Amino acid sequence: MFVSISSIGILIFTRWFSSARQTTENIAGEMNESIYNQIYTFLNIPSQLNDINHNIIEGGILDISNDVHRDRFFVGVLSSYNPEIYSFSYGSADGEYYGARRNDKGVIEIMRNNADTGGNSWYYSVNEDMTAGDIIVEAGQFDPRTRIWYKAAVAEGGPTFSPIYKHFIMDDLAISYSCPIYNETGELQGVLGTHMLLTDIGDLLKDSSSKYKGYTFIVEKESNDLIANSIGIDNFAVLPDGTFERYNIDEIQDTDIRDIYYEYNMNLEEQFLYQGKEQRLYIDIKETHMKSLDWIIISAIPEGLLFNPVVQSIQITVLMMILALILSSIVYMFISRRLLHPINSLMKASEAISAGDLTKRINIVRNDEIGKISECFNSMADNMHFLINNLESSVKDRTEELFIANKKLEDLSNHDILTGLCNRRYLKDKCIKIDNPDNLPLSVIYADINGLKMTNDIFGHAAGDELIKRASEILMKSCRENDIIARIGGDEFIILLPKANKTDAESVMTRIKSEFTDTYVDAIKSSISLGSATKVDSDESLDDIMNKAENAMYICKTISRKNVNKDIFDTIVDTLYKKSPKEKDHSLAVSELCGKLGSVLHLSETDINILRQAGALHDIGKIVLDESILTKDTLSEDEFEKMQQHSIIGYRILNLFDDKLDIAEFVYSHHERWDGTGYPRGLKGEQIPMISRIISIVESYDRISSKGEHSSEERKKKAFDVIKDRAGTQFDPHIAELFLRMMDDEE
Repeated sequence: MFVSISSIGILIFTRWFSSARQTTENIAGEMNESIYNQIYTFLNIPSQLNDINHNIIEGGILDISNDVHRDRFFVGVLSSYNPEIYSFSYGSADGEYYGARRNDKGVIEIMRNNADTGGNSWYYSVNEDMTAGDIIVEAGQFDPRTRIWYKAAVAEGGPTFSPIYKHFIMDDLAISYSCPIYNETGELQGVLGTHMLLTDIGDLLKDSSSKYKGYTFIVEKESNDLIANSIGIDNFAVLPDGTFERYNIDEIQDTDIRDIYYEYNMNLEEQFLYQGKEQRLYIDIKETHMKSLDWIIISAIPEGLLFNPVVQSIQITVLMMILALILSSIVYMFISRRLLHPINSLMKASEAISAGDLTKRINIVRNDEIGKISECFNSMADNMHFLINNLESSVKDRTEELFIANKKLEDLSNHDILTGLCNRRYLKDKCIKIDNPDNLPLSVIYADINGLKMTNDIFGHAAGDELIKRASEILMKSCRENDIIARIGGDEFIILLPKANKTDAESVMTRIKSEFTDTYVDAIKSSISLGSATKVDSDESLDDIMNKAENAMYICKTISRKNVNKDIFDTIVDTLYKKSPKEKDHSLAVSELCGKLGSVLHLSETDINILRQAGALHDIGKIVLDESILTKDTLSEDEFEKMQQHSIIGYRILNLFDDKLDIAEFVYSHHERWDGTGYPRGLKGEQIPMISRIISIVESYDRISSKGEHSSEERKKKAFDVIKDRAGTQFDPHIAELFLRMMDDEE
């Protein structure tokens, strides 16, 4: 028995050591893989940001000379990305510099450097409407054309990462992803740049390594200079003259780090066990290669992470085994004689059971442990008899249950939860199976729902989910039975059509567009952008075909964007008027009176047109209100709070449409009061835009004069009295006086 226990113990302890070693190796690999993926994502974000936004500047969509539009653009882009992005900026070929950055507290600030700032970089606070507020920092002289990220993009002639450099303001190393901007003749206009601080990489390494008591460091392959590390070693130093000096791997005092790095360069092994000064370390190394970047990521996990607890466990286990062996020997010798006789009957019954006699039972004559064992034995024999007799049925039931459970798990892992369509991962498997000559011609349709973000912003994500489900239902209805439909993103779908030529694909797209014609979600008219491509030769790559279909979809989306936005906007307005016809009458009346008052105020034709349009759309934010609220004359406290939100919602809606941006601010402020007690911002006096002050007077007049049971003359008189009484408190007194005089003249 001692030999058996010893052999088993040695086997178990050996397996423990092996398992601990393997687990430590796996942890090192997983930690480095996780860090690699996080760094790859960290570096990939700026390239995505530049790729998405550089066409907006290069194509002239953004007027870089318009302070308001430019500041909102840069602040909006920066605020939509994680704090890892320090700043997003544009340096012109004339030396001007604009953008937005996060300060050391993470608060976004607007950056300007032009003739108005005297060639100095000034940082501004950001107002609620994403325009520039007060000057926060005057950072001194700055010419973007001298910066290394600007020069790198110009030299490359395309998007690229810059070399690592000392940041202009922050005491930190930085890296930029920059993209040159050219005009139609190929002349350089400037460089768009996304900038990141390397401190964030060091924090990432520290968080990932600390829980394993290991460390990680990143080295630039070509120069052997440090990029970042998890152990607090400085990666650079600022010299007394203000320049900076990066530290090389050879300058690190820890010889283990240097030896690990040079052992990797010598043997090029990505995983190995290294004997350090104090302990052995499991090493895992990965290289990352991106545009102009060549980094080596090295992770080290101490062998003692799991080995020390294993050794302690072995010592305790051996001691316990010895004590248990001694105790069991004593107990065995003491009770063996007392137990031997009853055990014989158990042995005979066991032999009978093993021989196939499942009816054999033990006659229980004692109420001690043996009696209980005998009782358990009889119970076990009964269960065996029952199970064997019912085994086939039980196995069948369990097999069916297991099959159903596995099927459900497979469906959940392969399908989108919201729509039930294939997900991106399952689509890859489908592509492998469908990409064969038997399915040629193989067509691909790339679909993108129009207005999903707008639906989410205006009516909430529940409405957005409903739009996605409606779209998936239309796609399934319009496609053939053997077509494969997958949702690959928030609003993107891919359809694979085996044995379908270009004409077949166009027929499917026609059916899809036809189904979308009369599809509405809340007040949003649904539509979809489609693009297709067809694989006719087995040598063509299916990925290339998908890319062509995607490009065709984006062309369609770009061409139809203006009409789509117009349809959506018109649908919102029509839906509001259907909910409450009196809102339509009110809007038209306000627009007409605003135009007349604008003429009295001697406004330009352009301003009068803007005034008319703002007057017509001043209550568009009421689209989110229930019909019951719109038709009530008296509102409860909760209903009034909801009603007060309509100017904010109207501002948000109008900001979603390029051709309505110039009236959004006026709609936002039309419930402000001259004495500063209005909403939503409590503006006072001439802080309120003039057009908003005009709308406030005209809207109040029309509301009062068009409701109630009194005669038209009585209602108009009441409206006159209200305007007159509230001039100087609610209304601009000068405009109110001109309005009343105008209405008197009309009478």
